[in-house]
Amino acid sequence: MRRNVLTALALAAGLLAPALAPAVAQAQTKPFGAGFDGWEFTATRESKTIVNCRAVRRAGGREDILAMRSDRHTYISMKGEGRKGKWPRSVVAIPGKPKGVADWSVTAEANGARLWFLLDYGAVSDIANAGVFTWSLMDSEDDGKVNLGKRSADAWERVNQCVNANGG
Repeated sequence: MRRNVLTALALAAGLLAPALAPAVAQAQTKPFGAGFDGWEFTATRESKTIVNCRAVRRAGGREDILAMRSDRHTYISMKGEGRKGKWPRSVVAIPGKPKGVADWSVTAEANGARLWFLLDYGAVSDIANAGVFTWSLMDSEDDGKVNLGKRSADAWERVNQCVNANGG
């Protein structure tokens, strides 16, 4: 009996997948207000209830992102430069601050195109206010410093406005 139920579920999933694929593939990204200081702002509907609001800054060949979804999940991201994998206990920090004051141990993830760090809201706010952060991938010599420009706090405020405007 259990095998028949599992077979029926697998068959139903196989039949429904093509119908659902277009809905998933059609995530719509729209601009959210005018850009400034190299920052552009977008709102991407990822599902019926989730909108991903991003501030994207392109400068010096970089593409850095401050983001928050309408479910209040926040992250920072940059070009992945071919990196793939997960790095638990990686570190994101604000340079010049004493150890333990403005540093966070997080899992970094990369898919080849993007490298991202899931951080709590306060951490992303602190980073945006500082306008700079450093990162280091655990168990590797891979690290870097990211300058977000003079108006990163304003960019983060726009992300917050986007989330609030989209039910967050």
